[in-house]
Amino acid sequence: MRLSRVITAVVVVAVLAMAGVLIYSKIPDTKVGGSFKTFAMFHDGSRLQPGSPVIIAGVRVGDVTELSIEGRLARVDMQLQDYVRLPAETTFVTRRADSLFGDSYIEIIPGAEEDGGRLLVSGEQILHVAEGGSTDRVLRTIARALPKIDNALERVHEIVVDGRPFVQGAVRERLEQADHWLAEGHIEAPLSKADHALERLENGTQAIAEAVATTGKDVPDRIARWNARITDARKSMVDAQARIVQGLSDAREGMNRIDEPVERYTEVLSAINEGRGDDWKGTLGRLVNDPQPYDDLEDVTEGLRDATATLNRFRAWLGGRIEANYYSRAFRVYVTAEIQARNDKFYLIEIERSGLGPHGDELADTATTDAYTRKEVVYDEQRFTLQFGKRLGWFQVRGGLKDSTFGVGTDLLFLEGRLRFSADLFGSYYRTPRVKLAGAFAVWRSLYILGGIDDALNPHDELPVEYGTVDVPGFYQTVHYGRDYFVGASLHFSDEDITTLLRLYGALMIGLL
Repeated sequence: MRLSRVITAVVVVAVLAMAGVLIYSKIPDTKVGGSFKTFAMFHDGSRLQPGSPVIIAGVRVGDVTELSIEGRLARVDMQLQDYVRLPAETTFVTRRADSLFGDSYIEIIPGAEEDGGRLLVSGEQILHVAEGGSTDRVLRTIARALPKIDNALERVHEIVVDGRPFVQGAVRERLEQADHWLAEGHIEAPLSKADHALERLENGTQAIAEAVATTGKDVPDRIARWNARITDARKSMVDAQARIVQGLSDAREGMNRIDEPVERYTEVLSAINEGRGDDWKGTLGRLVNDPQPYDDLEDVTEGLRDATATLNRFRAWLGGRIEANYYSRAFRVYVTAEIQARNDKFYLIEIERSGLGPHGDELADTATTDAYTRKEVVYDEQRFTLQFGKRLGWFQVRGGLKDSTFGVGTDLLFLEGRLRFSADLFGSYYRTPRVKLAGAFAVWRSLYILGGIDDALNPHDELPVEYGTVDVPGFYQTVHYGRDYFVGASLHFSDEDITTLLRLYGALMIGLL
């Protein structure tokens, strides 16, 4: 019996493997890059990895093939499509982030093809690199800017110190000279002469008016208007004189008021520079003159860079799976999540919903008889899977909870994860553990078809459901358990796919609103 089970399992796995290889041979290669190779040198190559996309104008034209270090720079090798044309002198390359978990890609910005301009040949370097922004770069920029701020404050201090003697000396002397010049009547005398001249002009115009009073009716009116205008001009000149005197006096008082704030500002800058005074306690002065804060800031910057680098170690996949069983004619629905770290560790989380939920059995005796009654209760509840795993190349192992029981499992990954064989060992209705063998093949980027054997070591059986006078739906008249065959499909979305979906449906929702 055991030999037949092993033979059955081997035959099913062989058939699934042949079917997967046949389907894979019919699917074109998903790699984008052709035979055109190039590379670029970056100061910061974080969040890039082999296989990251290379984009031109939003179209993926190649892949990152290798990351290496040359001196103090990161060398990023790329493999592009053969039709790509890149002018050697005007082409730029930059690194951009396009993922929920910080994954990056390379974007190439070709320049205009000039007459007589040379194109890049395969294997040649892209010389123009536009570095992408990062937290580490911003903090280092701040660290480099602080000494410049210190120098600027020192220059302001020198200007204030040098300006104080000028304000107290030359400016004050000029104001006193201007006040003395005004006191000597240099403005009043010309204004007085102008006033006398206007008075004489007024007398003359009055005489003319009297002379022509009998010659024309409109002439006196015009002369009267001229007289009024001249009178207004005279008053305006007197007012202007008063305003000039008052303005110069106010300017003198304002300059006197400047002296006291300048003196206090000079005292404050001296206290900061010398680190004295009860109010300052020397803290700002030490910050300006002591290089230790800059060294501490550099250490904090380095720590923040290490902390943010750990955020890029994880990648996640979310999806769902549905399995159709042959004997029980029932469906099992799974919601799955897999979180993988770059140090070859991963976590698998699943929630299962089916007609065969968690169960329990009870054994009771019957009164006045030697008979016993055994009752199996199947609860209509979800089952949970939470396992921790380790990747060893194309082979990975995992352990933890499987369908709400303790279990272990292994996976074989081929064709960059597109072909997958799994085996799980966990609890069952029998004393013999439940063994589930499955194979899955990616027919599209996120769509897998799958099939296999569930509970392969135990024979198939049916548990009758006893009921009294109430009819029971046909699905619940028997409970199938033991060996069963299944087929199904699953969707497997990476964080990059989820980002794209969120952008697409977010744009649609915004458009609808």
